[in-house]
Amino acid sequence: SGKRVERISFLWTRAYQDGLGNTTVIAAHNAPLFMFDDDCYSHQSAAHCRLMPEVLNGMLILFAASDYNTLINIHDHWFDKTSGFSALDDAGDLDFDTYLRERFEPMLKKHRHIGPDRSIFNIAIVLAKRGCEARVINSNKKNPFNPLASLDVIGDCLKRVYQGRSTLRGKKAQTKVFSRHRDFISNKHQRLMSHLTLALIGCGGVGSILCESLLRTGFGQSAAIILIDDDRLEESNLNRFQGGKPRMVGKPKAYLLARQLRGMFPGQPIKAISQSVYHPDAEAALRSADLIVAGLDNDEARVFLNLIALQFYLPYFDAGTSITAKNAKTDFLTRYFAVIPGVTACMECTEYTLFNRERVINAFLDRETLQARAAAGYVIDEPSVSAPSVYALNLRSAGLLTTELLNYICGFRPTATLISESWRTGRFQRSD
Repeated sequence: SGKRVERISFLWTRAYQDGLGNTTVIAAHNAPLFMFDDDCYSHQSAAHCRLMPEVLNGMLILFAASDYNTLINIHDHWFDKTSGFSALDDAGDLDFDTYLRERFEPMLKKHRHIGPDRSIFNIAIVLAKRGCEARVINSNKKNPFNPLASLDVIGDCLKRVYQGRSTLRGKKAQTKVFSRHRDFISNKHQRLMSHLTLALIGCGGVGSILCESLLRTGFGQSAAIILIDDDRLEESNLNRFQGGKPRMVGKPKAYLLARQLRGMFPGQPIKAISQSVYHPDAEAALRSADLIVAGLDNDEARVFLNLIALQFYLPYFDAGTSITAKNAKTDFLTRYFAVIPGVTACMECTEYTLFNRERVINAFLDRETLQARAAAGYVIDEPSVSAPSVYALNLRSAGLLTTELLNYICGFRPTATLISESWRTGRFQRSD
């Protein structure tokens, strides 16, 4: 009911390029959104609308003074069941983009007092009754319209509200392989898992099991799995590295795991980066992912991933294990936590203790400051002792994360933010 006229709104966001030719546009939950009353339009009909020049210019003046670099214009085709840009949309989008390239960007370059000099990403989204269409516009290019690959909404569970046609032409999920999932994973969710790019950090005891488990669940079948680890396999790792053999000792874990997974899943796109998570190649790969999963053995890397997740709005899932043997009372401990930007607390503001703050501070100090803190008694030297580990405990930890990540996609119940488990006491604590 109500008026049957087309409307337009503008959303300000930020776009990031990862150095690999990928661009990610992030609209935070509190991003500026401009919706206009009827008296703001110079023309408004069932299939077309145009804002008054003074209204559009007023909004652009505010945008120029901000540090946002992306304008998204959104309008509705309420009369269509399925979405698609019309010839009128093409003409209007090209006209607006030409103004941005030929007048707006040069103005920012010439008059720095108006706002920061920057290139503007121009995006259009059209909404229909059953879906939407999205594209990037650049009138300076031979093909001015470039479809967006996907639009994701990060909330209590992950929702992909738009998938570009070009990305859907990739390899189809192996339906027979995942036929036993049909009773509890819908085709829609299996397809979503298949098209998600996962970055897995840590290819050791937990990570090697975790990655295989995620692939066997259906993640990344038509997208990619990115493995990041700078360690080489040691003889002491053979008790827990998935598929480890003596002849592998001394070789990079990321490459070993990638080779094994390609043998299990022929045609699966798997990229191995044998570098530290802090390396620029690793950071660029993280920014190109849809989800971050980790099986790490140090808190400083976890804190770094926490920062990456917050900056680029990437859901981050972490699993870890610990074995204690104090007073001859051995205990097997597992822990899982999730950081979902805009939804959950991060590692530093949660009420739970997820990392040793002092160790993280010391890990990032330069040598002179570290020596000064040690001399002042702030740093206690500890002998380097290898942490105890056992394969069965890694299986349990990887299983917890896989189940919760599946739950995050399918929405069976609220996603867990923290799970803590003690074998000796029988304690199992799960916080939604």
